[in-house]
Amino acid sequence: MSVREDRYILLRARKLITCSDIGVIDHPNILIKGDKILDVGKEGEVTVPRNAEIIDLEGQTLLPGLVDAHVHLSGRRSYNPSEYFVVPHDLKVIRAVDDCKKLLLSGFTTVRDMGSRIALSLKRGINEGTIIGPRIIAAGRPISQTGGHGDIHYLPREEVLRRGFLLADGVDDCRRAVREAIRDGSDVIKIMTTGGVGSEKDAPWYPQFTIDEVKVIVEEAHRVGRRVASHAQGAEGIKIAILGGVDSIEHGYFLDDEVIKLMLDYNVYYVPTLCLVEVYKKSLERGYDMPRWRLEKQKMCIDAMPKSFLEAYRAGVKIAAGTDYFGAPMRRHGDNADEVITMVKYGMDVMDAIYAGTRNAAECLGLNNLIGSIEPGKKADIIGLGGDPLKDINELKKVMFVMKDGVIYKNSIVIN
Repeated sequence: MSVREDRYILLRARKLITCSDIGVIDHPNILIKGDKILDVGKEGEVTVPRNAEIIDLEGQTLLPGLVDAHVHLSGRRSYNPSEYFVVPHDLKVIRAVDDCKKLLLSGFTTVRDMGSRIALSLKRGINEGTIIGPRIIAAGRPISQTGGHGDIHYLPREEVLRRGFLLADGVDDCRRAVREAIRDGSDVIKIMTTGGVGSEKDAPWYPQFTIDEVKVIVEEAHRVGRRVASHAQGAEGIKIAILGGVDSIEHGYFLDDEVIKLMLDYNVYYVPTLCLVEVYKKSLERGYDMPRWRLEKQKMCIDAMPKSFLEAYRAGVKIAAGTDYFGAPMRRHGDNADEVITMVKYGMDVMDAIYAGTRNAAECLGLNNLIGSIEPGKKADIIGLGGDPLKDINELKKVMFVMKDGVIYKNSIVIN
């Protein structure tokens, strides 16, 4: 959808959490022109054009559109590896289109997809108005070493490449892989510097790639304006990623004091995907069609994840919210506010958690000049909640109003 550039909209509400230096405003007025925020202030402080459309969201709390810095729009609905073979690609695309709609209507106006070829086309479909969904920053095919986290070990190499990963070994091959990802249309480069929970023949604490390999990946990506995010769960692989120059660490289950210091020294963002700890706990009770090897590895991570998160937070590491959700049971798109809620559960201040899902996540994506806060000049990405998340963080899942780029996609009535 598009909006007329000369159209004015004035939003009124009970409260506004700007996620900027402006702070919290009671009885705010937000003036929007086209797809941009023109002015923000208390009632009576904003000059309203005579032809402005006034939308009264009385009773709602407004805040910037939420940002999920780590999703997978792959159309998956199961943890069973057989899904790679038995579910038609067309069906996965249909599912992913539905997931995009769910994300937007649940208040997520921007997401960063961390590995899915489908997401590259979803991004184009949303941008051209064919489907509705959040703004997508897409990694496309992640880069893994042979035998690494992205190498689907039960498939031939050629099939791994076809199904959505790039395999690279050595400095020159890593440079080539980045160029291949750029050729695909990737907005961000995703690499794997440790093993993981979801790959059978490695473990989260196995380091992958060398510092020199990561350095050349980062060099090649940065020279064309792409950031680099690393799947990194064990401490040694996290150190490799940071010393190689990556921009963000994804997961970071097993941090130590040296890693935390490096994160601070190198100004690296941490996307802990903490809400997966709740998924892992429930999966040990119910299984959810997961292979035994995966369940065993999840069990090993449960205690470490909240501990690492809290230590990094207390040390002052920059943290952005990302869920790693992809649509399977317990990880449904539309429930992505789970990450911010879980951060509060495990010790983060409520406002800091909201920042993690808005302005921090926007900065992590390199979009803080456009989104992440409600202030003049930013994109008109605004959501309204039925209650106040500063009093109850669970209100983030009660989204009544959604505007993205100045276009209203949801407008419900609050019943007190």
